[in-house]
Amino acid sequence: MDESDESNPLTSTETEIKELLGLFDTPAFVRRGQDLEYALGRLHARCRHQRDSLLEMVRLRLRQWASVATGPDDRAGTFAAPITTLWPLSGAAPPVWALQPALSRRRRAVARDLVASVVRFNDRWAAALDRLNLAPVNRMIDQYNRYYVLEKECVLGSARLAQRHFTPKVHLTRTALGEGYPPLPVPGLLP
Repeated sequence: MDESDESNPLTSTETEIKELLGLFDTPAFVRRGQDLEYALGRLHARCRHQRDSLLEMVRLRLRQWASVATGPDDRAGTFAAPITTLWPLSGAAPPVWALQPALSRRRRAVARDLVASVVRFNDRWAAALDRLNLAPVNRMIDQYNRYYVLEKECVLGSARLAQRHFTPKVHLTRTALGEGYPPLPVPGLLP
């Protein structure tokens, strides 16, 4: 008996099994959509994580401000407008206000540090957004928009059904990410 004869049934069985498994594999259009959603999810998670780490000093300065002020409206002699929006925008914990206001000189020093931290955060966050390479994700979006309906039509056998509920994805831009993950408003200091 020849050795090559023995390996043929095994090879053909493996091929048949692979073909059979291929019949039950996820269709290409589903994989394409899943890959795009995964890539977008990773990009947004990266943005959230990086923004969150850059906000640590702002959160510290907000805690310091809460320790020298008696409430959200206690801004006399320091800020030109309320700064209450900074807590939710920075993801800071709710403030624990002081029982008595600190001396004016101390409050102004803490206020200046807070403003400087917000400005530094905005500069660093803008630089981080500028460094993002959006080209790979935008290529995936292009391929999704171009091939998703075609691949779905091949599976369903109907162009009309393949087009149903399809919405093309728009390219990611630095501007769109900046709107989704905005800079902080810089509080105005009184002279």
